[in-house]
Amino acid sequence: MFTVDGDLAGAEVTRLAERLWPHVLTAPPETLVDLAQATTIDAAGLDLLVAAHTYAAHRQLPLHLVNAAPRVHRVLHAAGVSALPARSPRTEFATTNNSNAAPRQDTAVVMA
Repeated sequence: MFTVDGDLAGAEVTRLAERLWPHVLTAPPETLVDLAQATTIDAAGLDLLVAAHTYAAHRQLPLHLVNAAPRVHRVLHAAGVSALPARSPRTEFATTNNSNAAPRQDTAVVMA
């Protein structure tokens, strides 16, 4: 598991790349990158995660990006990189697997 220690910008991108690439290149059974502390992402951070995602997909290696802040999640999603958003009480409720739960009436779908 790799934890991003701040925003995915500047020197933090370099630090993550220095740790992530050697790990991914060894073809591990699974890689998890925790983005909980990254509230923003710059072009270099996006390039790193897109390249890692593409390489992992090519090699059929599981690469999971988790706890993405809303802004980071939107940027990654727009670039075609799957990431799990940060959990909030509402998200946990929405993703519950309880098949007996009644559908919520106050839920709206917004298309952007």
